[in-house]
Amino acid sequence: MKEREADNTAKSWLNGAMSSVESLIAFMERSDDFWLIKDIESRYIFANRVSYYYGDLPANFDIEGRLDQECPAYWAEHAPLIQENERVVRTTGKTRKILNTFIFGGREKKVQAFLGDVFPLYKQGQCIGTVSYLRRLAFYSMHHYIRGEYPAELMLNKPDDFFTDREFDVLFFVLQGMTPKEIALRLTLSHRTIENKLQIMYQKAQVNSLGALKDFCQVKGYDRYAPSKFVNPQPFIVL
Repeated sequence: MKEREADNTAKSWLNGAMSSVESLIAFMERSDDFWLIKDIESRYIFANRVSYYYGDLPANFDIEGRLDQECPAYWAEHAPLIQENERVVRTTGKTRKILNTFIFGGREKKVQAFLGDVFPLYKQGQCIGTVSYLRRLAFYSMHHYIRGEYPAELMLNKPDDFFTDREFDVLFFVLQGMTPKEIALRLTLSHRTIENKLQIMYQKAQVNSLGALKDFCQVKGYDRYAPSKFVNPQPFIVL
């Protein structure tokens, strides 16, 4: 509810109180949400500190005047799709909802999804570009609801060497609620092999049940780890 109210407030301010690009930029720079401004050719006019952070852009990179394909980030390869969406927004004058998933954090490799809108930017009745406004989407699992915890970003890099790579693979599917038989099919291993690995993991974690193993993983933060080979986040989706 609060997110929806913030969304509506931001759009209302932009549509009604906008008098200059300069005042818009000042508003965005103080925001904790993701904001971008592009001109009529899809060149960047502005990207706030939040978009730099989650877009995994170097802090000293000057984005002004650049196209998406000129940015030193993995999502640059999706420039044609991003720019086509902006072209449609400019020509139709209609807002389009998008889902962006960013891999960021340098070597730590975290994942964060954003949901938001791309809408036309007008000045004196003429479209001069587009504005993108996105808010973070939380990765919730049931234990977050039960414990009343706010979830953190997903991690793509192995957190430590407590478990082997294969044990972390098994653990990932265990934490998704899959049975040993289902995990065996997913990893093309035998059911007995999965059961044996679980017993070894119990011993390492000094637990004797699946529930206790899950609790152990939550304390260690392993529930936030998603092996990159099982995750294929799409950087840009038009909804």
